[in-house]
Amino acid sequence: MPTTAPPATSQQKREQRRTARRDAILAAARKIFQRQGYDGATVADIAREAGVASGTVYLYFPSKLDLFAALNARLFEVINEAMQVTAPSDVLGGTGARIRAVFAACAEHRDLLRLILLNPDPRTEVARRMKHADEERSRPLAELLRQGMVAGTVRQSDPMQLARLVTGVVTIALYQCFVQSDGRDVQAYENTLTRMIVGGLTPE
Repeated sequence: MPTTAPPATSQQKREQRRTARRDAILAAARKIFQRQGYDGATVADIAREAGVASGTVYLYFPSKLDLFAALNARLFEVINEAMQVTAPSDVLGGTGARIRAVFAACAEHRDLLRLILLNPDPRTEVARRMKHADEERSRPLAELLRQGMVAGTVRQSDPMQLARLVTGVVTIALYQCFVQSDGRDVQAYENTLTRMIVGGLTPE
């Protein structure tokens, strides 16, 4: 017989309510930033969309910048989750499988991708904070590339530098595909990007 899960404790219920409210505020921020842009949005607008007081928003996010940074983190969670797809061990097959998974995930979250890529000004604290977070997110890819170098399937180079370059090329391709071309010719972008990256990774 199936076992019945024990009832949630008061603390667990409070945590569930906090998580649900945080998610609701982020969903509201996603809508407001999309509609009004980062500069045009206010915390009051986001609170109104979420159906809470402005003070409640500040309990979860100290500033509008923190809200935007959390959405940026969410986009890269989506991308990193897609990267975990089971992929062939060879460079061509593995790269192609991961790129297809990333493009499929970004197509599903196209509004979030457009929001993050179109709004931040590189001179602002928003971009500086995101750059630091992106460095941390490059580490798993750098480790994957390092393992390829040890196995002789990836050209010898600085793994972190190579990870940054791959991430940059992918980001540009996502922008060109989903922002500039509005999601047209996805497969052509995937195939071209795969060939570019494999060409850059394959040992001479």
